[in-house]
Amino acid sequence: MMPQNRGESKAFLFTAVPQLNAMSDLSRNAECVLRILQGSTEPLTTSEILEAAHDEELSDICQDCAGGDTFIIAARQLVDKGLITKKLGKGGYRWKLV
Repeated sequence: MMPQNRGESKAFLFTAVPQLNAMSDLSRNAECVLRILQGSTEPLTTSEILEAAHDEELSDICQDCAGGDTFIIAARQLVDKGLITKKLGKGGYRWKLV
């Protein structure tokens, strides 16, 4: 189960994601994408991430990454920081934690 308190979620993200110093300047949408990817053992497609962003458990941080443009901005931020990778595959890009 995901933590409900924003402070708890940051602590959860800090312990689960590499390159801890990169976490401080992430957008809320980027935090949302990270949380979604943390809950999966397999890489997720863009569509799967956008669908998961509608989950009520993510409403505390997911502002608007349920739309394609804002997701791409958040995902690019995470790729640039080396926190996630993308790979083109069947059904589009697949995203996963590093």
